[in-house]
Amino acid sequence: MTFSSGNRRFRADKTGYQDADKGDEGDEQSGRWLISYADLITSLMVLFLALYALELAKNRELEIKALEHRAEKTLAVSNAGGTPDTAKKQLLSLLEPLKSNSQITISNATHGVEIAINAKILFNSGDARLLPESFGVLSQIAGVLRDRSKNTILVEGHTDSVPIATAKFESNWELSSARAGAVVRFFADKGIEAHRMAAIGRADNFPLIIGDDAAARAANRRVTILVEY
Repeated sequence: MTFSSGNRRFRADKTGYQDADKGDEGDEQSGRWLISYADLITSLMVLFLALYALELAKNRELEIKALEHRAEKTLAVSNAGGTPDTAKKQLLSLLEPLKSNSQITISNATHGVEIAINAKILFNSGDARLLPESFGVLSQIAGVLRDRSKNTILVEGHTDSVPIATAKFESNWELSSARAGAVVRFFADKGIEAHRMAAIGRADNFPLIIGDDAAARAANRRVTILVEY
C-alpha cells in the first residue's frame, strides 16, 4: 500500500514503510545494465557482419581472378589455333626445322612442347654467356614463340654432375640458373613478353642420361624450353 506525506510517497509492506520514490529509482538503475548489454550485443553483431562482408568480398575477388586467368588461357589457346592439342601440333610443326640440328630435340611433353638444346652450342664450359653462334637458333625459336604462342614459357638450365666452384659460380645451382636467365633475357630482347617467362636452375638433379661417362655428362648439359599447354 502506498500513501503520501507532503511531497514524499511511502510504500507499506510486512517490514514497515519504505520510501516509494527510492524504490522506483532503484528499479530504474537495476534496468540500466540491460541497455548496456544490448548495446554490446549490437556492436558485436555489427562487427561480425562487417568481417563476414570482408570475407565475402575477398572470396569474390579470388573468384574474379580465377575467371580472368581461365579467360586468358582460353584466349591464348584460341589465338594459337583451337584446342590445346591442335595448338601443340601447330607449334611442333613450326619448330620442325630445328630437328635438322642433332643438338636440338623437340618433343610433345605431358604439359606442353619441350625444346631441349645441348649446352655446347649455347655456352662455353663453365660459362653462362651466350655464344654468338647460338643467336641464330635462339632467334628462330623466339620468333615462333613470340608470334604463334601466348602461353607460359619455362626455361630450365641443367648441368652435369661434376661439381663447380669458381669466383662467379659457387655451384651448379648458380651456373644452371645463370644459363637459364641468359636465354630468358635473349627472348625478352626479341620481343617475348617478360611476364610469360621464368628462368629455373636445375643443376644436375634431372639428368637426361644416367651415368658419369663423358657422353652422359655431355648430354646432360642442356637448356630446356617448355611451352606450357
